[in-house]
Amino acid sequence: FFFGTYELNCYLFRRFVPTMPEELNFFLSGGFAGMLGWVAAMPFDVPKTNVQASWESKVVGSYFPELIRIAKERGVLALYTGLIPTIARAFPAN
Repeated sequence: FFFGTYELNCYLFRRFVPTMPEELNFFLSGGFAGMLGWVAAMPFDVPKTNVQASWESKVVGSYFPELIRIAKERGVLALYTGLIPTIARAFPAN
């Protein structure tokens, strides 16, 4: 997912902003690809983190019930808890 988004961004920057230096193109493309990657992964990362942080969780079989519980109790948008700081970190890291 990351590399496809990265290559697409590179292509689009070359096509629509031909005067952009290659280094800036690579920097922006990597940053945006990392951000989009986290937007796609975040709904799966939040339940994993909850299971890992809970003392009551079983090692196996707790993930999908936790994902469903979060979506039912707090709504689907709760699966994106912490997205803003995550994508803010993802841009310079990628």
